[in-house]
Amino acid sequence: MNKFIQCKMCEGHYVIRDGKYGIFAGCSHYPVCKSTLKIPELVYEFIRKYGVNIYQWQKQCWKCQQETPVYSYYLYYELSELDPIFSVLHGIGVGDISSIDRLLSLNVPTVKMKYSKTLNEHYMANVCLHCGAIQGHNYVVTDPHEIINSLCIIMI
Repeated sequence: MNKFIQCKMCEGHYVIRDGKYGIFAGCSHYPVCKSTLKIPELVYEFIRKYGVNIYQWQKQCWKCQQETPVYSYYLYYELSELDPIFSVLHGIGVGDISSIDRLLSLNVPTVKMKYSKTLNEHYMANVCLHCGAIQGHNYVVTDPHEIINSLCIIMI
């Protein structure tokens, strides 16, 4: 069943539209109802209503070779239930949405703000439980279909 965000002005729901000023969410009862939301507002309402699944799996650390837990979210999977246009957003995970990253780092000791010499910047990343090595974007799966049998959803 598809998820939806209820219109704030009527009994309709928001759908993605492309207008002269770009992509936005408009009421399904247009032209009777002209309620709109910007895409970030739609995403916020989606998260507020449905939450975000946090996935955890085990992987071998690239540096010390020991098994370590890795956590991420794949918001585009949930958002694609609003509209298929969101399915093109592959790769949205740890390090991409600061408010979710902060919440995750407060609850998971192996998700930390780290500095990457490769990227030459600070970003939120998974670190190895044993040696502290960054298990960053270069080492973490960006599409959970690759590890679907290993995933479990945790609630924070």
